[in-house]
Amino acid sequence: HFTLGGRLSPDITPKELFVTACVIDISDRAAANPDAEVTVADLRGFERSRGRIPRGAGVFMYSGWESRVNDPDAYRNLGPDGLFHFPGFGIDAVEWLLENRDITGIGVDTLSLDNGPSQTFAVHTTLLGADRYGLENLANLSTIPPRGAEAVVGLVPWEEGSGGPCRVLARW
Repeated sequence: HFTLGGRLSPDITPKELFVTACVIDISDRAAANPDAEVTVADLRGFERSRGRIPRGAGVFMYSGWESRVNDPDAYRNLGPDGLFHFPGFGIDAVEWLLENRDITGIGVDTLSLDNGPSQTFAVHTTLLGADRYGLENLANLSTIPPRGAEAVVGLVPWEEGSGGPCRVLARW
């Protein structure tokens, strides 16, 4: 999945499927700008108010986009420019997390780790190229505390699978 020779889903270890969840809320910004991205400033702001993102964490973006899930057109948000418009992670934020926090992965409540109009998929290639994983279409992130939850990723380890469905459960 975006990484030639990268690990397949059966290669992800059980330890990697249990993560401390850190939920970064960009819903106010996403309501005003569907192309909003998680930024390094968002991550630093989270840490100022919630404490340091722990090593091995799953860092999840809450944009409020899940409210559109029952309307496929609104969820994809295809613009007159022929591009999708929905929030995602910015490449600078992902690079910062990889260099400074040794995360296990990231997750989003949208269709893609990259924001909708991305044509380069830099977040995908950087994150997956660093041997981390990404979770898309997460639900109910608004119900999870920004910090203090543990998440379990119920991965289907499809042979030769580089991506696929999973169920993510959190408790706190």
